[in-house]
Amino acid sequence: MSKTRSTYRLILLLTLTLLPVLSQGQIVISRHVIGSAGQSYPLDDNTVLEQTIGEPVIETQTNNNITLTQGFQQPLTEGLLQIEVSTLPASCPTSSDGGAFITEITGCIPPYSILWSNGVAELDSLDRLLPGFYSVTVSSRFCEETVEFEVISGPATDCELRIFNAFTPDGDGKSDTWTIENIQLPEFRDNSVEIFNRWGQQVFSTKNYDNSQKVWNGQDKSGNELLSGTYYYIVEAGGITYKGYIELIR
Repeated sequence: MSKTRSTYRLILLLTLTLLPVLSQGQIVISRHVIGSAGQSYPLDDNTVLEQTIGEPVIETQTNNNITLTQGFQQPLTEGLLQIEVSTLPASCPTSSDGGAFITEITGCIPPYSILWSNGVAELDSLDRLLPGFYSVTVSSRFCEETVEFEVISGPATDCELRIFNAFTPDGDGKSDTWTIENIQLPEFRDNSVEIFNRWGQQVFSTKNYDNSQKVWNGQDKSGNELLSGTYYYIVEAGGITYKGYIELIR
C-alpha cells in the first residue's frame, strides 16, 4: 500500500473485558482523540482503544447482558435493573402516617444509589407520607431505573376524633381506660385533655393524650380511684375544642 493521502485508512478496534451491565439505557462512551497509528489509549480499567492502519473490520462481542459492535452497544433484553416497592396506606386523607419501602433490587452491578422523589437519599424506606404519588430512582455505575407508586388512604371518617363516653376501669382488661379514637394520628397528636367532676374540680389533665402511656384510667391526680359517676371532659386537638361527658362505671 503506497503512502498517499488518499489510501490512508484509520480504524479503531475495541479490546475490552465486558462486565455484566443491566440497564435499559445505552452506555455512553465519549469520543476521544488518540495518538498516532499503532498506539493504544485506555478509556477506563476495562476498555482500551487500539489504533491501527488497515481495512475496516466489523467486530461484535457479547456477554450475558451487553452486545457491542465496534462503536455501538446495547443491553440485551434479559437481566435488566428491577425494583420492587411496597407501600403502607395512610389512615385517612389528611394523615401523614403512610409509608413506602424497597423490597428488592435485582440486576446490574452494586453498589446502588437510591433517591426518593421527596429528596431523601440512600434510605431504602420512607415514613410520614401523606396520600399521593411518589417515585424512587435506583442507579449504579451503568444503570438507572425509576419506579412510581401511590400511597393510598383510608376513608375520611377515620380522620375524625371519636370520643367514647363510657368506660369500666374494673381491671378485667376490657375498657379499663378512656379511649379517644384517632387521637394518636399526627394531626391530633399535639393535644390537651382535662377531666372534671360534677363540682367542676379538675381530676385529671395531660398533654399529648395517646390512649396508652398518657391515658385516663379512672384515677385522680394523686392516683386514687375515683367513684363511679358522670365526669366531664375538655379536649383540644387539631385546632378544635371538644366538650362532653363520660360515664365512669365500676
